[in-house]
Amino acid sequence: MNKLLKLSLAGILLAAPALQAQIEINENLSITGFLDMSVTDTDDEPGGSDSSSFNLDQAEIDFLFSFDEITGQVDLNYVGENDTGDFDLEAAFINYDLGDGSSIDAGKFLSYLGWETFEPTGLYQYSFAYDLNGSIPGHHNGIRYNYGDDFVQFGLALLDSLYGPDGSIGDSQYGAEAKIVLTPAEGLTLFLGFGKDKGANSTMDSDVINFWSSYEIGNMTYAVEFNDFDFGGGMTGSQWLLMANMGITDNLGITARVSEDEQDWTDGETVTKFTLSPGWSVTDNLGMLFEVSQADYGAEGDVTSFAFETIFTF
Repeated sequence: MNKLLKLSLAGILLAAPALQAQIEINENLSITGFLDMSVTDTDDEPGGSDSSSFNLDQAEIDFLFSFDEITGQVDLNYVGENDTGDFDLEAAFINYDLGDGSSIDAGKFLSYLGWETFEPTGLYQYSFAYDLNGSIPGHHNGIRYNYGDDFVQFGLALLDSLYGPDGSIGDSQYGAEAKIVLTPAEGLTLFLGFGKDKGANSTMDSDVINFWSSYEIGNMTYAVEFNDFDFGGGMTGSQWLLMANMGITDNLGITARVSEDEQDWTDGETVTKFTLSPGWSVTDNLGMLFEVSQADYGAEGDVTSFAFETIFTF
């Protein structure tokens, strides 16, 4: 989801007061974070098998530093899977404010690309739109320049790798990202982004183009996204989504989404996904949602999933 909009679960789903707030330790340090828990059940019709889980999906603590023109952020993240999981340094970067809307980031930071946010606190629903191909990058190491005003934003990043941070940049291996964002009217955002992963030889090059637009009017939010990707060696494909969210009351909302994920290699598999997700805010720091999704794999059958999620933010 929109990485430009720093919105929480309740702010997105329900148009309620923001769940996520910072705890100030002193004038230079504050912390924030969340706990994400879920119960899921999946019916795989082609395989004739069911699966279910009850997980602490994620726990994150973010440390925010501020020293005049220089700010910094360190995100510590735990991703759980029943009795196993990984704890890692998700992000760590500094930002230098150049003034007049310009700034520079350096370190490990999140990709510009993608309408759906990386963190569950910014999603309108439980699941992501695309089940086949991971065309939208996550975190990577590098340096980037950002500029923004009320009408336009630019961004350009030089990275170690678009898809896999390894900390090295060489003559034959690097990554790059660029974005332009326009806000031509109140509530309307247009985003166009490009990413490139330059491998050790031309067959390993990866490219992705990401376009999305969102429009907020009254208690409604609409979004559309299209991705075109080329992972090299003939591995090309495309993705799209349409989404609408309606705030029914100050504490209750509902999201409907349809998405498609298509890969052109091998047998040209395509998955069309339909999602419906009501959500509500219990308090300013506690949000819950329910989701039902059906993924249509064509001749291979359908996969139906149910999820109940609880997110506590601090």
